[in-house]
Amino acid sequence: MALSLCSCAVLLASCRASADTRTGQADGYGGILRVQVMMEDGAISAVNILEQHETDGIGSRALDILPDEMIRMNTWDVDVVTGATTTSNALREAVRVALNASDTMDDNTGNPANRAGQAIREGIGMVATGRVGPGKDDEDGQVYSFNVVFAHGTFDENGRIVSMAVDQLEVATPNYSGASMPQFSGFPGQGGYSLWDDNTGKVVGYTEDSEDNYMQEIAAWTSKRARGEDYQLTSGSWREQMDAYQNMMVGMTVDEVETWFGRYFSAENGRPLTENSSSDADRARWEAFSDDDRARAADIVSGATMSLRDAHGDILTAIRRAWEDAQRSE
Repeated sequence: MALSLCSCAVLLASCRASADTRTGQADGYGGILRVQVMMEDGAISAVNILEQHETDGIGSRALDILPDEMIRMNTWDVDVVTGATTTSNALREAVRVALNASDTMDDNTGNPANRAGQAIREGIGMVATGRVGPGKDDEDGQVYSFNVVFAHGTFDENGRIVSMAVDQLEVATPNYSGASMPQFSGFPGQGGYSLWDDNTGKVVGYTEDSEDNYMQEIAAWTSKRARGEDYQLTSGSWREQMDAYQNMMVGMTVDEVETWFGRYFSAENGRPLTENSSSDADRARWEAFSDDDRARAADIVSGATMSLRDAHGDILTAIRRAWEDAQRSE
């Protein structure tokens, strides 16, 4: 009888252990980051990394440090590791998913609220900018383009970003050399526009001046996010780099995002500062950085290098307008 009761006890303990073992995943810098979270008496007892593709010596530091901190604080909502923001946020999200927690932890858990808490308001922002360029065609004809940036943000009661989603539409005149670029020849009756041919590498006449062509061009427009792998930058696609920036902004207010941008990005081209920045002014700023500033700048560059505000589009203003719209919805 005693043996039978003991066996039942063992089985029950096993069931409890199984029930308190949870998994979650999120998108890290290098790919999927998957975790196993062990719970004991309602508290986090272990955070194990099951799968990760983060950069050794950079993102991996967050994987070494944060699990112990999550156990100590009994929450997924711990401070990010300086120089490993993208990986830190991915690990936080994976553990949050494993715990099946809302963006603000349940009051009954006794855990502190998230730095970017429950989304209580949302807004949409848009900004359009024209550009003389990029470049000219082989007949010295000017290329013209415009960019429209859309931002959808959710914010907590303190105005901190809970989530941010940015997309952008770029449209150029048809003498631009790039098959995936959406194009606009103008309105019907204007005679069409110089047409670039990628196969021959030169202008081959004019686009058709008709209402049908006008409608077809606009119907074919796609955003930078939708263009996916066709829109490649020096490192990764536009979509991948924008996702990285969005993750970095979680937990900041829009004012803090702009302060962060002002400190770690070039005022000339809107790109993150590096030791190889092209202008004397940017290199001087880099030289004046502390070791901590350089680590933070390196963390930004590990995730994205594209501009947040230049002739290609004003992403920061779209984010600001999303916050302004969210405030109007109160």
